[in-house]
Amino acid sequence: MEHPNYKNLLKSEFNNLLAEAQRCYGGISSHHLKKSLDVVQSAIATFGRVFALRVDLRCANDVIDEQCDIPLCFQRNDPKVITRFIAALNSRIKADLQRKGKSGKPGYPLYIWVRERDTSKYAHYHLVLFFNKDIYGYLGSYQNSDGENMGTRIQKAWCSALGLAYPDHKHLVHFAPNGSYVFNKRSMDLKPEHFNNFLIRLAYLCKTRTKIMDDGLRNFGSSQV
Repeated sequence: MEHPNYKNLLKSEFNNLLAEAQRCYGGISSHHLKKSLDVVQSAIATFGRVFALRVDLRCANDVIDEQCDIPLCFQRNDPKVITRFIAALNSRIKADLQRKGKSGKPGYPLYIWVRERDTSKYAHYHLVLFFNKDIYGYLGSYQNSDGENMGTRIQKAWCSALGLAYPDHKHLVHFAPNGSYVFNKRSMDLKPEHFNNFLIRLAYLCKTRTKIMDDGLRNFGSSQV
């Protein structure tokens, strides 16, 4: 059945994207891919020009080995951690806009997140965040712990969600190489190379490998669109 929001993505284009993603990553959830594309289209409809950012969030290694009774740190890595992260990031964005004298309702980012686990003790999260390009269009120099940019806001929000000190644990946030993209409605219409590359990167979040299926918890979430 044709999804009602696919006005700019033909069924054949969706199938081609799905096939290419499967060649790259193996099994892909078509349901999650459709949900992800809904968020992309909603971001374009909401913001006009979109700045999209790939981010990886990990938990701390809190023990030296399994025999150690004393943890290296106490972190809040429960299933609500991703919800706390989104709330903490939105709070920092709201505060930043207020400092800049921006009135009106803040344009909080849209998002897609997935929860995975490979060989590590704890799950990790892959995200794509979608910002209004006319307000936030750059990651910024996040290596500078005193910087005031989107990179440091994300690092601080993740540390806050885990209940860990910043900047001691800012390394738990990883920004993917070449993980920033800018696009608009014309990108959906014309499908330039950079936008197609973004869609393939987006599809990585929809792979079935390393998803956690046996603990009854969600492994995919997105903005309600």
